[in-house]
Amino acid sequence: MRLSGFASGLDVDSMVKELMKARRTTYDNMVKNRTKVEWQQEDYRTMSSKIVDFRNNKLASYNLSNAINAKTSEVSGETNALTMNSTGSKAAGGINVTVTEVATAANTIYEFNNKNGGVEKTLGELGFASADADNIVVKINGVEIKAAKTGTLSDLAAAINAKSSTAKASALYDAASGKFSITATKTGVTDPGTNTGLNIEGFSTDIGAASEFIKSVDDTNKGKNAEITVNGINYKQSSNRFSINGFDFTVKAKTTTANGASITAVQDTNKIMETIKSFVNDYNSLISTIGKELSEAKYRTYAPLSADEKKEMSDKEIELWEEKARSGTLRNDSTLSKFVNELRSTTLSLVKGIKLPDGTSVSIGITTGSYTEKGKLVLDETKLRSALESNPEEVTALFSGSTGVFSKMRDSAMTALTSLQERAGTSLTSSDPSSSFMENSLLSNQIRQMKSREDLLLDRLKRQEDQYYKQFTAMETAINKYNSQASTFSSF
Repeated sequence: MRLSGFASGLDVDSMVKELMKARRTTYDNMVKNRTKVEWQQEDYRTMSSKIVDFRNNKLASYNLSNAINAKTSEVSGETNALTMNSTGSKAAGGINVTVTEVATAANTIYEFNNKNGGVEKTLGELGFASADADNIVVKINGVEIKAAKTGTLSDLAAAINAKSSTAKASALYDAASGKFSITATKTGVTDPGTNTGLNIEGFSTDIGAASEFIKSVDDTNKGKNAEITVNGINYKQSSNRFSINGFDFTVKAKTTTANGASITAVQDTNKIMETIKSFVNDYNSLISTIGKELSEAKYRTYAPLSADEKKEMSDKEIELWEEKARSGTLRNDSTLSKFVNELRSTTLSLVKGIKLPDGTSVSIGITTGSYTEKGKLVLDETKLRSALESNPEEVTALFSGSTGVFSKMRDSAMTALTSLQERAGTSLTSSDPSSSFMENSLLSNQIRQMKSREDLLLDRLKRQEDQYYKQFTAMETAINKYNSQASTFSSF
């Protein structure tokens, strides 16, 4: 039990605190040193997340053939016969298409005598098969569809449409004419073996025949397959969408001439321009972010604040102080410096431009900025467009493929990420700036060891503090005893 100094009149807590002050300063300094390492690890993680994003999200997407080698198509001749969906990067030259048949969906139309004195008859009155006491049932392509007996043909159409995704059919009802149409959701000739077309049960010419509620059934439209000829080769399928030699198109109408429609692949200069512009912007952003960290000033006189120091400061003062204390954690970092230098070296091929067979070089409009811009790229869009239009394959080869700029930068990024992982425990794949650290990295091990030493010192400080209080308690006890004896003697 601790005594508070009533007997001696001393402020024991203040005296113990003062005695412990020098020893606690050592502990506070240890915590501050660990905080610096933790800040550095966190800043490494921020840089790592940006490099991962640049490598895995941006460079990877730029290197896709439909981004850096994008193509589009020009259609001539009977242009109303088809529409283009997309043009693959491997599409070359052109194709000639003649359309002899357009695919249609199977369709059945029932015409009902659906009125009785102006009142629309219910499904029960029309003679549909009962599912139970309250509902009728029909089957379309094996899927049971129920509707209330008291409902009308409009309700049945709604019930069919509610299950159109599984029944693979849709319904349309026109009360004025009494016509009820069921159409397959997919085009092509009815074929039970491939589940295409229509297989309807519960609608037939004999339902309600005794009451003459049905007039006619037209089930002659069994669907049609699309038939086309491309460069002399015949194609036949249930869908109107074809993908041939990198050309993806949908036929819309029959052609009427021998030449039909012609599709020609051309380079999509605008899309390639956008890809390269995005690359330059993203590259400059990354270079700028890392460059700022590498050159950030380090204020050695500003250390992390202890808990006691923060008590003496306002929130704004703490913010400004820690901004300087945290500054420069990655100043001149070797891994990041090497990575930036490799990126700059890789961009030299872009600055040099493309070499032509006659030995001359042509600029693609990419240059480096001034020294103060620290390696940023500057893009002249006019020159880039001119180079793409005159030498498209040579320009795209600078960026794409295993030896292109994008692949080289991805390799450099992985080298940097591996080094950062070994040092700081950052992720090779996550662009999340709050992702957890690996436990076996250099900094993670260092932080763990620093915490262990802090705990040992804190334990020693606790024992030392307890020892001081024991000494003061013993003194207080002795004084109390003396005072008690003195009081006894004074009473005689």
